[in-house]
Amino acid sequence: MVKRKNEAEVDWLTYFQSIKNVCPWSYESYTQGTTKITQFDKDILLLNEQNWSTLPWEVIVYLTGDDLTLNAIDEIVVYRNESQEKCEYLWSHPSFTKGGNNQTPVPVIIQQDRRTLEKLRKEKR
Repeated sequence: MVKRKNEAEVDWLTYFQSIKNVCPWSYESYTQGTTKITQFDKDILLLNEQNWSTLPWEVIVYLTGDDLTLNAIDEIVVYRNESQEKCEYLWSHPSFTKGGNNQTPVPVIIQQDRRTLEKLRKEKR
């Protein structure tokens, strides 16, 4: 119970502002209201994927909490990326960084439109 409360109290504005150097569009999406942050639910994730083109968000951040291990989160992301082409899934976990210390303060799965994300990556280069 306490963990869920803490997740809801994450200062997402400060977080997205802090990663602008590696992901500038995340801050813009968050401040424009096109980032949805919600509790993870496998059924909702799949429903959102099927209806992606009709949803008003550019990105959905699913809070996984203590319900999933880091390995389980990674397996979900790998499976979703291999089983469809519409969305791209990423994950972030407070205990894992590739050296940049840009990880989220709570464990999450991130869902985005694959084409849009690829376009943004090309523009950044």
